Amino acid sequence: MVILDGIDDAVVKLDEQANFAAMNQAAADIYQRVGLSFQTMKGKSIWEIFPDLKGTSVERELRSVIEDHMQASFEFYSPKDLRWYEIRGYPASPGAILVFHDITHKKSPPASS
Repeated sequence: MVILDGIDDAVVKLDEQANFAAMNQAAADIYQRVGLSFQTMKGKSIWEIFPDLKGTSVERELRSVIEDHMQASFEFYSPKDLRWYEIRGYPASPGAILVFHDITHKKSPPASS
């Protein structure tokens, strides 16, 4: 996704099985902060890389984008890098395009349990 490397927002392409297919440099930088590289993620399912997403609203939203071809927009707090993201999901044939926008400056960290 070299063409998207000039975009500040992170962009990720998932295939129809929710496997990582491509990402721009901004996305690679986010994942690198939490110890992941595109080389290790490529071809693997988002559910394999992030099993803690299973059964959450994030899973429901992403499945809606991939399986039902519906656009979605939702917020996600990443405890691994302590940031809030607005994630916009767009159907892409096949799969989905996800755009991550850091909104941490607008939010406060979630309360600890």
